[in-house]
Parts: sequence; structure tokens; C-alpha cells
Amino acid sequence: MDSLSDVEIVEQFQAGNHEEAFRNLVEIHGKTVYNIALFTLNDEILAEDATQDAFIKIYRNLGKFKGQSKLSTWMYRIVKNVCYDYLKKRRYAPLDEIEEGYPMSDDGSPEDEVMSDWQSRELRDAVEQLPIKQRLAITLYYFKDKSYEEVASILGQPLNTIKSHLHRAKSALEKSLTRLEGSFV
Repeated sequence: MDSLSDVEIVEQFQAGNHEEAFRNLVEIHGKTVYNIALFTLNDEILAEDATQDAFIKIYRNLGKFKGQSKLSTWMYRIVKNVCYDYLKKRRYAPLDEIEEGYPMSDDGSPEDEVMSDWQSRELRDAVEQLPIKQRLAITLYYFKDKSYEEVASILGQPLNTIKSHLHRAKSALEKSLTRLEGSFV
């Protein structure tokens, strides 16, 4: 079966086929919702809990979705708010592994795979050191291919603030990664 569009899922839900619409929604957006929670909380167990809580809120409010933004933007904003609530309650732990998100080499040679793995790990660690708003902005923009406008909408911040977060994050990452690269020369 071809996956449904977000509009079709909302229509399906509003027509009363709640379970099937929600199943389609989770199938299409579940991994991204989880990854946003994971990048925000830096804890796999908390990210799983936050993902479940976010999907409960999404389910309860999907009938009220008016289509004033993209469904994915609306959903990602909900998961972001759930994660912020978690951060207010708990301190987050360092992230051990990421299921998805950072690019890896695809040419297949063992040397390149080792180097790509090292670079991905170093990039992940550098991203984790960023302040949370910069980390979310960089993750959504570069690793989830969201536009500036979508990032601003998801994070509930003005466009210029997002541009500033991205600029500062890129500068911090450049400094961090250059320092690391210099230590191996």
C-alpha cells in the first residue's frame, strides 16, 4: 500500500477512521518524532517515553487540526513541547547511540567507513554540546531537511532567531571540529 499524504490521514481521522489514520500517521512520522525527542533529550528511554506522550497528545488533538500549517510541523511542535516539559522535570544524560540522522560514507571501503564513523561520532558529540535551541535548529535544518520557516514554526520562534541559532551553531561546530581535527595532525 502506498503511504497516505498528511491531508489524507487527517481526512481519514476526521471521517471517523481513527485507528487506521493514527496507525498511518505513526508509520510515516514515528521515526522522525522519536529522533527529535532523542536529539532534544539525549536519552533513549526518555525519548521513547516522550514519543509516546507526544503521540497521545497528537491523537487527542488530531480532530482539532485545522491545517493552518503542515501536519508534520504541527506534530513536531507537539513533540518539542513534550520534550521541553521532560527537560524541566529531569536532567538529561549523554547520548550513547543514534539510530539515524548523521550522514555516513557510502563508498564501502573499510578505511572510509571507519573514518566516516569517527567523523559521525565526533559530529554527534559536537552537536550534543550545543545549547538545546541551537541543537534543535541544526538537527531540524540539516539532518531533517526542514526549511528555515518550518524550523521557526516547529520551535515557535521568529525566523531571524532561527537564523541566528543556526549561525551560532555552525560557528560553534566549526570551532569544535577544527580543534579536534588539529589534535590529530
